Amino acid sequence: MIDKSALTADFIEETKEHSAVIHEDIIKFHEEPENEDLLNDLLRELHTIKGTSRMLGFSTMEKVSHGLEDVLKAVAEKRIEISGKVVGLTLLTLDMLDSCLVRIKDKQNDEMPVDNFMKAFSSVINGETYERKKLQSEIDGTSGEKDETAANDISLDDVQTIRVKLEKINSIINVYDSLIIREFKLKRTLELLRQEEFETKSPSISAIRKLFESDLDQLETGLFDVQNSIFNLRMLPLEIILNPLKRTIEKDALDFEKHIHFEIPVQELYLDKVILEPLSDILLHLLRNALDHGIEPEEERVKNGKNPTGTIKVITESVANHLEMTVEDDGAGINYEKVRKAAINRYPDRKEEISGMSENDLSAFLFIPGFSTSENVNSLSGRGVGLDVVRTNMEKIKGKINIKTEKGKGTSFILTFPSSLASLQGMFVTSSNMKFLIPAQYISEVTQINEEDCINLQNKKLYRLRDSLIPVYNLSTILNDYEPKSEKKGTSNTVVVEYLNKRTGIVVDQLQNFVSLVVKPLPDLFKGISGLQGVVFDENYSIVPILNIPDILGRLKDLLSYDLKKFEIKTMAKEYSVLVVDDSYTTRQIEQTILSMEDYLVDTAVDGIDALEKLKNKKYDVIVTDIKMPRMDGCVLIENIRRQELNRTTPVIVVSSVYEQETRQRFMNAGANAFIVKSDFERGNLVSTVKELLNE
Repeated sequence: MIDKSALTADFIEETKEHSAVIHEDIIKFHEEPENEDLLNDLLRELHTIKGTSRMLGFSTMEKVSHGLEDVLKAVAEKRIEISGKVVGLTLLTLDMLDSCLVRIKDKQNDEMPVDNFMKAFSSVINGETYERKKLQSEIDGTSGEKDETAANDISLDDVQTIRVKLEKINSIINVYDSLIIREFKLKRTLELLRQEEFETKSPSISAIRKLFESDLDQLETGLFDVQNSIFNLRMLPLEIILNPLKRTIEKDALDFEKHIHFEIPVQELYLDKVILEPLSDILLHLLRNALDHGIEPEEERVKNGKNPTGTIKVITESVANHLEMTVEDDGAGINYEKVRKAAINRYPDRKEEISGMSENDLSAFLFIPGFSTSENVNSLSGRGVGLDVVRTNMEKIKGKINIKTEKGKGTSFILTFPSSLASLQGMFVTSSNMKFLIPAQYISEVTQINEEDCINLQNKKLYRLRDSLIPVYNLSTILNDYEPKSEKKGTSNTVVVEYLNKRTGIVVDQLQNFVSLVVKPLPDLFKGISGLQGVVFDENYSIVPILNIPDILGRLKDLLSYDLKKFEIKTMAKEYSVLVVDDSYTTRQIEQTILSMEDYLVDTAVDGIDALEKLKNKKYDVIVTDIKMPRMDGCVLIENIRRQELNRTTPVIVVSSVYEQETRQRFMNAGANAFIVKSDFERGNLVSTVKELLNE
């Protein structure tokens, strides 16, 4: 069972908060019976109390909250009206819950008689009345005067915990993030000191460098400890979902008359709350999959010399900042010929391709929505719902899945995911003059591939990595900056990523440093770009997008075989080039990322002088420029552009924080075609403006 003692204090405080909300909302709802939002809030608060009570084994609180929930559902379904009788019963129920909390605090259980309450709930639902005195007697009966005094005791001596809202913790994390960036900048300063020390051989600089380096080391250690302390504030014990899951799956086994031994040991592991919630669904589907598809019928197991009782295990290990959880059964293993047959039935036009697929490739079909190998439909299988939910939820928690199976011996689903989504480990890479972060959980290894060692098969590049051939793609391919490299010899920096049992090589321009950083959600400008899952800030406080590897691999898969050649032809036919001119690195990066994701080839310039140099060597289809820049501002740049015969009609878009009408008119008179104010800047209006000027 769950160690209640570790959670009781939080449960009591949380339930008091829920009760206070119910108390306030039921009074308001009586005054505003048409306010459905209030009724929904009441039902949600009660549902939370009921669910948490069930998880912790507080059956009296579960019964009482469930009973009142039924009464309010009857109100929602218009079977009864909200009345003083319903309000009175609600307030009495809250008193009973308070008495239960007092008993939990004093005796670690909530065992109290509630027969009269259960009868009262039923009576009210049927339009009948109840006796208030009988309910009050149950409230007072076992708690007595001593407990009532304890319930109303305002002494702070017993306060051992303080509840902190999640948004406050997140704001602390944001402050911590800025400290990490400052640490990066200090490291750069240290490098400058080392360089100065080396060049000057100055003893005084050497002494300063040593002191600075020592202080920086201590700061780094302190920040690491602070990081763990902050992130632990959002952590909950893994056992809070494991025990209820075990009870559910044991019940399923009894319903389907399967004899199963479950090994789901309780472990001292804590996870971020936002990971625990989807993880519960993931495990439920995998356990049911093992129960229904994995474990054979008893007579079949005996016939094959196996123990008639099947075994299903959940094994959890903590590895660095990640958890590895294995759901393992000793069943028949995955029948890949059955998978192949089901795949051909579903995709008859791909029969030849599927017939030649390896078992690893066939594994991907198991995670497709609606895909099922089951011939019979029951409550557990045959509905095409299961592993696709696992895949979707694993992507939500930034995790990956691998499958190991052996015919006649069983199957293991290995889940790898971070313990917290607040921070992320990964590697900075560059491609097409842009910087990205590849999350560590997907990185199998980093290597250099020699072009001469690659095999080209139907325009698909394959590389022999020890015992297997893996497809290799250049990341710039999906950034629409693809340059065929078949004639180039030499080595390519390659990150080998692994997802759904398949390894793929992603070629990048540069492999930079491995980092651990606080994750930021995608800015509004980047929302809707499926290839990204968030952003981090690098040591220059520049925005670096995090690649969504499952989506990236899906895009690369679309370039299989001759489709790659089709892609080259397509991009050659429709490729447009854009020059982004801005002295702010962050602004250039934002605009470059937005336009690149829309299949434009983007170059950047730091000011007007730099832009004119680039215009000497290349004709651009669109120019996007800022106003205020060093050396040459935007207005002078546009005037120079319009004097050039080659660029006399090239569309120019001005993006600036200056929004005065006079300034806007001055730029339009100089030859600008569109003007976007940064305060109104959105991904959509930049892209739509470019498309409009190009008549796309």
